[in-house]
Amino acid sequence: MFNKFLILIGLKQTENIETRGNVPANSANPAEKVIPSSDTRFSSDINDSEVTVHSVSEEVVIKALKSWKEIESLGKSIKEFNIVCMDIRDVYDKNERQRIIDFVSGMVHVMNSKLRIINTDGVYLIRKSESNLTADERNRLETLGLYKV
Repeated sequence: MFNKFLILIGLKQTENIETRGNVPANSANPAEKVIPSSDTRFSSDINDSEVTVHSVSEEVVIKALKSWKEIESLGKSIKEFNIVCMDIRDVYDKNERQRIIDFVSGMVHVMNSKLRIINTDGVYLIRKSESNLTADERNRLETLGLYKV
């Protein structure tokens, strides 16, 4: 396994499979053969030496929902951003409110994120497990009347 790693990073030359050990080439187990991939799907046509790293947005995206019909925009925001504040205080139907919470709970579970109540009236904070809420953002949410624990 270590030899494969060294070959992968270019510190060691590949050995000919036929001469490896004393095993004849026609009796080699197909599971033992490692053929390097010539797939170049991860290299760009522009410049192979450039690597793009997406910057992490520390600003919380606030989504105020009024009904279930707006759930698609919330789902897109949860997938795209690190931290989303979901405000469902304007959803008056108890069943619709529960439906939204159930949907978001499932999405949070699938995306390995976290869901937290930040206002008992119906405001939730959804964040990816590697993201943290900064003190400035918490103060901004408190100023807006969203963060009240």
